Amino acid sequence: MSGGGKYRSRGVPRVIGLSVSYQRENLLARGLGLEHLRELLLRLSRPLLRHGASLAYAGHWRETEDNFTYDLLRMINAEQEDNSHGGADTGLNIGRLYNHSPWPDFLDITPRIEAQWINSCRIVRISQELAGIASDDRVSDGESQSDSNRARLNVALVLSAMRRMAVEGMTVAIPDVPSPETVPPISARVLLGGKLQGFSGFLPGVFEEALVALEHKLPLYVLGGFGGAAETLAQALLAPASIRPDAFSFEWHRANSSNFEQLVNFSQTCDLPSGVRTSAQALDALYQLIGSATSNLVAALNTGLNEAQTKELLTTRDMGRAVKLVLSGLKTKFGLELLPS
Repeated sequence: MSGGGKYRSRGVPRVIGLSVSYQRENLLARGLGLEHLRELLLRLSRPLLRHGASLAYAGHWRETEDNFTYDLLRMINAEQEDNSHGGADTGLNIGRLYNHSPWPDFLDITPRIEAQWINSCRIVRISQELAGIASDDRVSDGESQSDSNRARLNVALVLSAMRRMAVEGMTVAIPDVPSPETVPPISARVLLGGKLQGFSGFLPGVFEEALVALEHKLPLYVLGGFGGAAETLAQALLAPASIRPDAFSFEWHRANSSNFEQLVNFSQTCDLPSGVRTSAQALDALYQLIGSATSNLVAALNTGLNEAQTKELLTTRDMGRAVKLVLSGLKTKFGLELLPS
């Protein structure tokens, strides 16, 4: 959707989950680079913010070129400032960022950082305790960067809990405030890029986010044309259900990632928190959902797009077209109205 229009909603503002990860070789092979990915993310996010939707992005807080947390925050801050200066856009309900920050990433967030962005961002710290890890099994913050098996396992457990809590919503107790704050659940998930190797969880992050979204029947927008785990997921959704790609095999990951094998081996010696799936169980569950989805992608992905648009979104390498398709689907799902400039 183009033409400088503005989005507003007819209902309660939504939270759109963004899963974005820079995969250099994948993008270079398509004639794209980091700046293209950043542009795509901002082009998609700005109209959502301007109609009152908030964003959920679990990026870290280190100033690295492939981290998009600060790009999103600077955009939100600029939109808020523009909205407060008077003129045609005054009175828009600008959305904010929910940063679900897993342990130990949130240890990088200083009080100064949090205060600087307090009007643009709600930081939601997902601790080892919230992930259901028993007190005797928790790793001290000082040991969080160690290469111990326990630290690696706890990181994976917290990541899984974070992805589940983002979809289900949660409450956060605030000191000296009688009622806890409600963190709303995400209403839809957008997947872009993502690691297939070298990931820190029980399975690739994009895979786990897709699994949780599909299980909760959330609208799931997979931008497969830009490489990474999202492309692998898109290809599986478009392939015959009888063919199981290697990347959805537990043994393939075990053979192709040494840190994954170490995590799996150690986890098998431990009592995991209630409800936590093993890597093999999670990959099986995801593949079963993909197999069921192939016969009716429109219903399974629940994006508000028709069949032709759904397949186009899974494959297009045109950034403008990808943005337009996602926004069109969200308009259909959540009643967004594109108002004239």
